[in-house]
Amino acid sequence: MDLDRIERLLAKYWECETSVEEERELQLFFLSDEAPDKWKSLIPLFQYYKHERDEKKLDTMFDERVIAQIEKKPSIRKHVKVRKLFYDIARVAAVGLILVTATYFIRDDYKKTTADLGTFETPEEAFEETKKALQMISKNFNKGRKEAKKVAVFNTAQEKIKKDDNEL
Repeated sequence: MDLDRIERLLAKYWECETSVEEERELQLFFLSDEAPDKWKSLIPLFQYYKHERDEKKLDTMFDERVIAQIEKKPSIRKHVKVRKLFYDIARVAAVGLILVTATYFIRDDYKKTTADLGTFETPEEAFEETKKALQMISKNFNKGRKEAKKVAVFNTAQEKIKKDDNEL
């Protein structure tokens, strides 16, 4: 037998690229006494394959027999579906409970904060209070404008420094 061909077939075999005929050729080679010493360690592998095939434990009908046996047994898929449905319902119920609880506490907090907004007896009183609130807002805006001017002075100085650095 051509040892170069056997070597090429072995390379294909280890890459799972051999055909059935090529595997049979390898098996015949390794079951004969022609195998060189460098491949003696592969002989038990091919002997094992021959032994298993002769025992007929795993023949071509194996998959079909296993599938038939699985189909005969009572299906646990029904139990899995029921369990999955129960878990899905429990998740939805938990989310619903969280939303109801959060709504209750937010509503309660909202009632507390809006309970006493202050009411006025006459439109003149309401007008005076509104005027005070607007004056307070105006004063705070004016303070903010002064602070913004300070930042603008800082930005102007920073731009001047950058301009002087670029000229150098």
